[in-house]
Amino acid sequence: MKKMFKGCLTLIGGLVVIGIIIAAVSGGEDSTTTTTSSQDDGETKQEETKSSEETKTIGIGETATIEDIGFTVQNAESTTTIEADNEYTEPVTTDNQFIVLDVTINNGQNEAITTDSSFFTLVTEDGTEYSPKNDGDLIMVIPNEKMLFLEEINPGLKKDGIVVFEVGSDVTMEELTLKANAGFWGTKSVNINLK
Repeated sequence: MKKMFKGCLTLIGGLVVIGIIIAAVSGGEDSTTTTTSSQDDGETKQEETKSSEETKTIGIGETATIEDIGFTVQNAESTTTIEADNEYTEPVTTDNQFIVLDVTINNGQNEAITTDSSFFTLVTEDGTEYSPKNDGDLIMVIPNEKMLFLEEINPGLKKDGIVVFEVGSDVTMEELTLKANAGFWGTKSVNINLK
């Protein structure tokens, strides 16, 4: 029993010594890293200024590209009624307003991509975000070939679609920006002004 107790104490003591050595070695590097970081901050601020100056405002009719996927808003319209393309389906109406976007997605990658209307978000100048409207009534009035519901686009091909947002009647088109994500996780996106 004494041997086991002595072995445990030796192990714990050894771990404490190793921890102290690691802390001492790490502590010495922190001051160097901090100094380097201070120097890098100035460079980073200069780089941010340069990149913000180089940022081009993308608008309607222009293509914004991310990860070799091009997003173009061909047309943007505000309406309170969306008509069906046939006489048998009732139009969809709102007391607010619909922002209807005709978009084109161009797959410049080497493999097929899957896209969906949920890849798009409308953002106002104050940061309010609107998700696409995808209810059953709306799905009935949008032509099938314009639906963006888990659509696969092969390499080198384009897909035209319609994305509809319902926003308050006080929201103006001039204050809206479309945020388009390159995938389900939304880690990279591009912005398109609707002005």
